[in-house]
Amino acid sequence: MTDDVSVADLDADPEARLSFLEAAGVVQVHDDEVTTSAAFEDTRTIYADSYAEGEVSESELVDTVVQLFDVDEETARERIESGEVSRHGVVTYLSLQSFLDRSLPRGTLALLADMVAQVGFGSAVPERMEELTDETYADFLADAGDALVFVWKYPCDPCRDMKGEIPALLERLPEDIAVAGVDGEEVVDFRREFQVEAAPEVLAFADGELAWRSRGYTPLADLAAGLADVYDEVDVTLTEEF
Repeated sequence: MTDDVSVADLDADPEARLSFLEAAGVVQVHDDEVTTSAAFEDTRTIYADSYAEGEVSESELVDTVVQLFDVDEETARERIESGEVSRHGVVTYLSLQSFLDRSLPRGTLALLADMVAQVGFGSAVPERMEELTDETYADFLADAGDALVFVWKYPCDPCRDMKGEIPALLERLPEDIAVAGVDGEEVVDFRREFQVEAAPEVLAFADGELAWRSRGYTPLADLAAGLADVYDEVDVTLTEEF
């Protein structure tokens, strides 16, 4: 439980910070790698959009640093100009502040944010969706016969939007249609074989062969209509539910 860790431990011990972030669902610790979780990246993408170049001016960024770290404007500018504080760092700090269910002192949160800022993205595939790789997708398609494969990536606003909507569609699909996802950045062979050009992208396979696809954000009604054309067991009236 994250509440069991004291602020003193977090301030003093990097291992305690890593364990705290793992317990909070911010990072995932593998045998030889630490990555951020899909859930945290969805939150960080929201703030990254807001604090992108052109969306937030330098003066607005300075104001944010002043408020976040309780420093004067001159100090905030010096930290930004020296690289001590960056847009990426501010985005990560704000994302953690929003994501965590525990209030922490500024300094402690800054230490945690500094650790997270150095961690690479985890998989873009939602955690509840089977993830395919270049080594596994061929067997999956051969075994499944009828299957949907979703292509995701980070950062990707349309992907985030679709991830929030897709569960409503999947709940209504027949159980004999297998569902999986790929991280578009990681599946070079898959992208080449099926000419994947965008994310999100939905590929519908019938009897192991690509039968239909949608590129970019696609409303659920349009997805349902496309799937009803491919699979006899998908009721065309499904489109009326969205």
